[in-house]
Amino acid sequence: MAKDNQIVLFHDDDLIRTTGELGTIREYTLDELLLFDLGNNFTKDNGATFPFRGKGLRIVTVRDAFERYPKTIFNLDIKDTFPAAPKELAYLISDMDRQSSVMIASFHDSQLEQFRKLVPDVPTSAHPGEVKTFLLSTKIGLPRIRSMDIHYRAFQVPIKSGPMTIVTKKFIKKAHEHSIAVHVWTVNDEATMERLLDLGVDGIFTDFPSILRGVLQKRGCL
Repeated sequence: MAKDNQIVLFHDDDLIRTTGELGTIREYTLDELLLFDLGNNFTKDNGATFPFRGKGLRIVTVRDAFERYPKTIFNLDIKDTFPAAPKELAYLISDMDRQSSVMIASFHDSQLEQFRKLVPDVPTSAHPGEVKTFLLSTKIGLPRIRSMDIHYRAFQVPIKSGPMTIVTKKFIKKAHEHSIAVHVWTVNDEATMERLLDLGVDGIFTDFPSILRGVLQKRGCL
């Protein structure tokens, strides 16, 4: 979220990796952010060339993205810890009537819980605390998970966290018993994509959509 509370699509906390500029998104207004070149630092050959530098790549607001892609389902992650972020996003989604075409996620438990209070009809994924609780229930049976206690529509998780494997056939089965989808991040190779689809996952995050598209086409899913 920018200094003037404009909500933008951006992955990193700061600007240095993509633009070469110092500071965080929160330190600049939207007008200031629009001056920065998002293609400035992109390179595939260790800095020999920068194919997108000076090509006019600029930051995009969530509002602009909604307007440009009215039929697209967006998966949005609340990365900000600022108290205003859930409120501003909830207002934007309601204002643009996108309640049924978004999935909201966050690594910050309190931010996601605040968002749910504001717009309980908007689908969200489980926050880290909820994932841990469900994993414990899956592995040892405690605490017992009741459907009435579930306030999310999906798990968005890595295959493993440290030594623990999260995405197993048992985990997926238990999630589906509660009508919870399982989305896995971040998977970039075809073999792992195939294995996860065989296990029954509902979605895959990848840096290479063309690879995933090829896998899905071979399976007749597209």
